[in-house]
Amino acid sequence: MEISKISTATLRNVLRLAEKRDALVAKIEKLEKTINSAAPSKAKPEAPAKRRGRPAKVVAAAPAKKAVVAKAAKSSGRRGAVKEQIIAALKAAGSKGVSVKDLASKLDIKAGNIHVWFATTGKTVGVAKVAPGVYRLA
Repeated sequence: MEISKISTATLRNVLRLAEKRDALVAKIEKLEKTINSAAPSKAKPEAPAKRRGRPAKVVAAAPAKKAVVAKAAKSSGRRGAVKEQIIAALKAAGSKGVSVKDLASKLDIKAGNIHVWFATTGKTVGVAKVAPGVYRLA
């Protein structure tokens, strides 16, 4: 719509409506201030609705002063290398055995992975459980 085609009567009507709108907005703002001053100041904010399913992934920013260095994934290099490392540690421990916690720190392998190794591969190799979390060669 071109401005030159708008009549003055239409412009007056639009101006009158805009003035009414401004007056109503001012009244609403005044009412909101009155409501806010009457409401208790320690009102609890409404809790957000609980989500169902998997929680959203939160990405935390690293501190600016402290550099975060990711540990490189340790690769044993070839198939069966973990087996050789564990058996060598069990031979060195003798009949007393060695704990999973000690093996994990010595070999730099997660303790959970060592427990799984004993439960699967350890059965076929001949590993005996001495105490909870302690194993030796049978």
